[in-house]
Amino acid sequence: MMKIFTLLALLLSIGETAFSVPEIWAEPVPYFEVERSFIAPVTAKGSGHRGLDFVVEDDQSVLAPVGGVVTFEGIVVDRSVVTFRTNAGLLVSFEQVCSLVSPGQQITGSKPVGTRCTTHDSFSEHCQKCVHLSVRSEFGYLNPELFLGTLEPSVLKL
Repeated sequence: MMKIFTLLALLLSIGETAFSVPEIWAEPVPYFEVERSFIAPVTAKGSGHRGLDFVVEDDQSVLAPVGGVVTFEGIVVDRSVVTFRTNAGLLVSFEQVCSLVSPGQQITGSKPVGTRCTTHDSFSEHCQKCVHLSVRSEFGYLNPELFLGTLEPSVLKL
């Protein structure tokens, strides 16, 4: 009898769990054009493209696609990087963005976090006039298009 009450209590508590609809993020630049898409690596250290490159003109503003708290801004090797943590716990990074924000600063979606720039003469761009956007969770890199609402549904070919 106790098993039945336990099962019933468990089933009733499932109905109380709040499921949240995934938030669609704002565009980092208006009407952005994807230069290079996300390519998931086969292994954690394998080759791939762990983000999305989109075309941006020099000195063009790059907007936060969602709100959060800035965790890092600075140079990584030869690239200027801005990173922030969303309220959902995801780390969002922009490469080749000269920061307009500081670590610890609260940011809101659709507000500028920086401008596209080249910080070092030794920097070798892997695409012309683009900014790299990456999204990380505790499990690894995620396709930014999942959050930007631009990912097309997969279609099985028969």
